[in-house]
Amino acid sequence: MGGTGMRRLLLVLSALLWVSPAAAETMITSLSTHRLQITSNFTGSEIVLFGAIERDAQTISRPGGYDMAVIVRGPRAMMVTRQKTRVFGIWVNTDAREFVEVPSFYALLSNKPAAELADLELRARQQIGVDAITAITPRLGTNPGATPTFREALLRINRAKGLYRENPTGVTFLTPNLFRANIPVVPNTPVGSFDVDIFLMSGGVILARESTNFEVAKTGFEAFVANAARDNGVLYGLAAAVLALFTGWAASVVFRRD
Repeated sequence: MGGTGMRRLLLVLSALLWVSPAAAETMITSLSTHRLQITSNFTGSEIVLFGAIERDAQTISRPGGYDMAVIVRGPRAMMVTRQKTRVFGIWVNTDAREFVEVPSFYALLSNKPAAELADLELRARQQIGVDAITAITPRLGTNPGATPTFREALLRINRAKGLYRENPTGVTFLTPNLFRANIPVVPNTPVGSFDVDIFLMSGGVILARESTNFEVAKTGFEAFVANAARDNGVLYGLAAAVLALFTGWAASVVFRRD
């Protein structure tokens, strides 16, 4: 083969390699609101996620249908888990773990249990499911071998508070290509920005992914107090000290015995 023919062959092969196939499935998603304002008497609410699956003309139907996993993560924070031991009849803290930059809220909403969505390796890589949150690793304490116990305690405590949860019926397919999910906002939910990742899956494989977010914010007097503490820490501290002194003085006057 001559030099010209070789060059043409290389050009054709390069063109074939650079042709990227069109995505078989895509998603269009929308939230009922992107900002939820709460007050001191907030008892919980829900944010509704709506979505549609679009397929190109050449995509055949999936034999097993679609699966959906919606992951909601709250603002990251530092959490501490402590171990108490009875010493001379008194319970004292003998060990602790600091978990840095962990989600203050985590929810998995899906149409089936997490273990049935995909294998553990994929779920751990995408953080699908409470047990698959491998990013929750603490700073080592005095007994490194006990670290898994502290991690389990952190998950158990947050589950009991409703801050870490899984709902295998949290996603409903209205039609084969239309779905909705109700995102819970619990009474003790943290304020801040919440990330929402939506995974379209089938046969244990991720077909498409979309991301969105919403914000939970305090309103009214609670918002004023929170903003004052954050933006004017020194003045807030002085005001709190003056208020405590005034309250103590007023109580002594009221209950003073003549």
